[in-house]
Amino acid sequence: MHASTNAGNLIPREPKTAQNPCCQANKIHKTLGFVNRFENPYNDGVPDTEDKRIELAATARAEEIAQYVHDPSPKVIRALLGNRELIEEDILIVANRRNMPADILQRIAGDKRWSESYPVRLALARNPQSPLSVSLPIARFLRLFDLEEITRSHFIPLVFRHKVEAIIVERVPTMPLGNKKTLAKKAAGAVLLKMLQDRDAEVVQLCLNNPNMVEGHLFKIINRADTSAETILLIAGHPNWSSRALIRFSLARNTHTPLSLSVPFLQTMTLPDVRELYADPSLPITIRPFVHRELVKRGKNPEQGLAEEVFEIDEEEMAKLYDGAATPELSEENEESPEPGEETD
Repeated sequence: MHASTNAGNLIPREPKTAQNPCCQANKIHKTLGFVNRFENPYNDGVPDTEDKRIELAATARAEEIAQYVHDPSPKVIRALLGNRELIEEDILIVANRRNMPADILQRIAGDKRWSESYPVRLALARNPQSPLSVSLPIARFLRLFDLEEITRSHFIPLVFRHKVEAIIVERVPTMPLGNKKTLAKKAAGAVLLKMLQDRDAEVVQLCLNNPNMVEGHLFKIINRADTSAETILLIAGHPNWSSRALIRFSLARNTHTPLSLSVPFLQTMTLPDVRELYADPSLPITIRPFVHRELVKRGKNPEQGLAEEVFEIDEEEMAKLYDGAATPELSEENEESPEPGEETD
């Protein structure tokens, strides 16, 4: 059978924009239900006026408190905190809300009913709205990996994250080896830098494979005088980091890097890097002849390698600079001041 090409046989299609009014009403209802995050079965019968909700929240029974923990008004939440029927689950809902004012979170932290609750402490520490006076004292009582999770959260203020990193770094010397290995896989920032200084080779290897590792951490470790030779060997033998130009340059200057690894690094360096390496007075004496040979191989005089990069200023240009720097006030003072031995009128 062949499709008919007669225009009269074509059936006109209805426009796609036409919708059933009932379906459209249902779609709007679902959309409103999704946007309004406070709309739940517990809110049935809740008064619309704020003053009435404040009054009821302060005296609500245990089965009625769920109607007010999601209330958008901070005044209602403040009244709810004074209710003696509150339980820990209700407080956790309030403490985890990101739109709570700081004074409400501070009031929760100071309430004796919840001050010893670990879940409440953790919720307050994770809340970006918690003031530093609340979150910092709590952080000292949190578990290690809860603290580590806080350091990787970009929603938490940077100042608090740095304080938490300092707390973790203090615990590293007395930390069990198993915790060190787990932390080396997940840590970031100053914690990861501290773990990279560990004496255990497996911990260092896990740090090098950590996706949060950056070149800046390795550059600091390689240039530290107290970094062990085993750590340098692990970095130099890592397939990812040993291919970076900055890391190779740093490894070539380190006395713990074996010649079997540092000499091949010279072949991949740019000419300015090789010149800078040769001019470095702290360059190990064992690799200096190889750097000299690399410059000669590239047709450059090692002794004059840096002379081409020194820019000199002619005497005429220097005179122009000095003339331009002289201010009119100084010139007038020089003209009015008498010469030595000349008397003034």
